[in-house]
Amino acid sequence: MECDSLSYPCFDYHEHVHGHGGRTSCIEGHAHLHPGVTGPPQPAEGSHIHDIRGMTTFDDGHTHAYFAVTGPAVPLPGGYHTHYISFETNMVDGHRHRVMGFVDPSTR
Repeated sequence: MECDSLSYPCFDYHEHVHGHGGRTSCIEGHAHLHPGVTGPPQPAEGSHIHDIRGMTTFDDGHTHAYFAVTGPAVPLPGGYHTHYISFETNMVDGHRHRVMGFVDPSTR
């Protein structure tokens, strides 16, 4: 593996993604799940970020779409890292849901 000349961490940015999932905030008496996988890494801020997009589960008669980016990598023990996420879904039936938390760890 070759490191680039921009001082980014030395690993292949095209070989890892992160799973994500959990519940959205509860609005108008219901919440949704947001299962999915991030997009491939993109160099940013001396680290890397990932696109995160998808659809929530169907609850209370509707779904919500979302598109956001993760924060930069957060190092974890054992060579793993994660990313913080914080975003809102699109507006459906007059409301949005908030998603906050971390994506699943990866070793790449």
